[in-house]
Amino acid sequence: MKKQILKNLIILLLAPAVGFVLLLLVHLLPTGPIKSNVISSKDSIIAEGQDELVIDDYNATLTGNFTDCIMLQLSIYDGGHSAPDQAMNLYRNEVGNEEEWCPGLSLVDYLNGSPTRLEVAYPRYWHGYLVFLKPLLLFTSFNSIRLINAGLQLILLAASLILFSKKGHSKLAFSFVASLPFMFFFSSFASLSLSICMYIMLLEMLIISLFNEKLAEKEGYLTFFLVGGSATAYFDFLTYPLVTLAFPLIAVLALKEEKAKKTYLSILKYSLTWGIGYVFMWASKWVIALIFTGRNTISDAVNTISARTSATDGGRIAGYLKVLKNNLSPFVNRAFALLIILLGAIVIVLIIKNGLKNFGFAQRIPVLIIGLIPFVWWFVASNHSFEHASFTCRNFAIFVFALCFALIKDINLADKKESDSNS
Repeated sequence: MKKQILKNLIILLLAPAVGFVLLLLVHLLPTGPIKSNVISSKDSIIAEGQDELVIDDYNATLTGNFTDCIMLQLSIYDGGHSAPDQAMNLYRNEVGNEEEWCPGLSLVDYLNGSPTRLEVAYPRYWHGYLVFLKPLLLFTSFNSIRLINAGLQLILLAASLILFSKKGHSKLAFSFVASLPFMFFFSSFASLSLSICMYIMLLEMLIISLFNEKLAEKEGYLTFFLVGGSATAYFDFLTYPLVTLAFPLIAVLALKEEKAKKTYLSILKYSLTWGIGYVFMWASKWVIALIFTGRNTISDAVNTISARTSATDGGRIAGYLKVLKNNLSPFVNRAFALLIILLGAIVIVLIIKNGLKNFGFAQRIPVLIIGLIPFVWWFVASNHSFEHASFTCRNFAIFVFALCFALIKDINLADKKESDSNS
């Protein structure tokens, strides 16, 4: 156990250093070819604007173009800063002002070669996605990356579903895929920013499906969740990060099948470990920026956290009700009503056809507790969840995953298959 703790401590301390070096290296790449490949997709950027809906009247199907344009700007911007300065403070041009950003217009303005009107910095996040985005844009266009993005997500999903099913965890696989529509999975295909947590979560699920036995030995899952939290803080913009904790947590509980006391302990241990990785990685960015550039981003980050966790108008409780309304309203429509009816019908048919074994509510409580994580997050980060409900609503998929698995976990599919093979 001591060796495991020491190993995790080393990983925790090394992660920010590795993250910094990787960002430093990609900021040494020439911006000219990268800019040329972004220019080749300029017509699409102009046509779509800052925020494009995949499906009209469904705000939660936003492609995240506002943030994508920022990502593209940070990939191509050359303001004459040193590599460490640009890597840590992330400067870019802005046609708006410090309070009202217009990244779409700013990106097009920069692509057209217009003089920089205002230079702004975006240092509170790591922007680790640049480690992949800048090299990709060196060789291909933004539109091509979107196509690659869609294909790669589907491949990762298919691989994990096949492996889970092949190893006898078809109920977990079914619950997993049933939850994805509630994450507006299809709209992430065309979005860079909304794909980040999706990729981390899909990779985590794939790793679990491949190496569960090894990870279960000697508390390997502690390292797994530590790295998961660190990676989320490094790559993500604070979109819907909880899926990188809750989805693999549900999968691990389903595969380990521990006794109740150990199950609750596992939830606590893995959640705390993920949280430590997330918070330490994020906070280390501000310290490294201060050391290497002299810019104090700590106060900016603390002010942002304070604002994001503040109550909305009307106080904490009244504000929370507004937050719930904003985050649940995307699912109150005919499309999701039909989807819920369909899922319910499938579950009922499976129960009638195969029967249940060892049905007990107590066995479902741990998974259902994980399903409540989004509601806790919406309460803690009320302001952020209220203002950005178009993507924080995707956390609701956690509840759907947990509820679906809790309902079907004791369906007698394995026994049915075994009896058929013996007859």
